[in-house]
Amino acid sequence: MQATSGSVASVPRKMRADAQRNYDTIVATARQVFSESGANASLDEIAKRAGVGPGTLYRHFPTRGDLHRAVLQDWMAEVEREGNRIAAIEDPEASLDQWLRRYAQYKNFFRGLHEALLEVPGENDNSALAECKGLMTGISARIIERAKTFGLVRQDVNPITVCQMVSGIAFLVDRSPVGSVDVDAQLDIIRAGIRPAA
Repeated sequence: MQATSGSVASVPRKMRADAQRNYDTIVATARQVFSESGANASLDEIAKRAGVGPGTLYRHFPTRGDLHRAVLQDWMAEVEREGNRIAAIEDPEASLDQWLRRYAQYKNFFRGLHEALLEVPGENDNSALAECKGLMTGISARIIERAKTFGLVRQDVNPITVCQMVSGIAFLVDRSPVGSVDVDAQLDIIRAGIRPAA
């Protein structure tokens, strides 16, 4: 049974152990290759690096979009774990600083898959994309609102506005030569701008 175009690729019954290993290996490899070469990287290269034949890849993921969505689900699990870890850091300033930097990194990876899925007809209302955005926005709001209670962020600052500014940095990184954008310096400017006046 093939996955529908609007849902994450899945198998309707429990896979055999070897099939599950292949599935997990393909997803992990695809995530790495997409990160290195973009969301339109060669599927044959992914199969080769995963140590499976193209037929095995296409059995699990009949379309590129199916693989994109499976990678997004795998990636979201990491985002949630890491976001919860950073939100639990005792020092709220360290928590905020770490998350803003991590958010910028995550946004670059998400953008490539996001744009690829939006290019597919019928994908504009994709639940996986909405879930990703909601997860990242929710973690950001938790960390920024906590920082407000410690006087580290102005009360009038909207967490969504901060996310948009950091996303702008990620977009610039994505469109510029490697190493030409000083992300830390730009994030420091954002931090200075949202800090309460002395």
